[in-house]
Amino acid sequence: MRVNGMMWLLALGVIVAACNKSNPADPTVPAKMVMLDGQPQTGAVGAVAAAPLRVRVDNAANDPVAGVTVTWAVTSGGGATSVTTQETSAAGVSSVNFTYGQAGPQVITASVPGLSGSPQTFTLTAVAAGGGGGGGQ
Repeated sequence: MRVNGMMWLLALGVIVAACNKSNPADPTVPAKMVMLDGQPQTGAVGAVAAAPLRVRVDNAANDPVAGVTVTWAVTSGGGATSVTTQETSAAGVSSVNFTYGQAGPQVITASVPGLSGSPQTFTLTAVAAGGGGGGGQ
């Protein structure tokens, strides 16, 4: 009987350990993405936006999570981000600079698959050079 009891305790320990690794309240497990700032902005074609585009990744307790890879993509307007992927900082923040493309709306997304609030979509406006750009914030 003693052997069976020890095996049961060992099995229970393995189950508990496995459960702890998938705990959604684990501070290292990302749960959601929120937009911090970066829109609205208007700028000249070919210029760098006055303010960076920034998102934060949080865990289930709304605390920032570091080391999460955020993918940045320009989906409309032909502009460019300073990087296409970036890990979040110790403050849970990913930030890129944006260079305006053709005149008109510029749409940029930040995404982390599987997170609530992902993707976050930024919409900026490019105007023809000399068309009265500016920060717009």
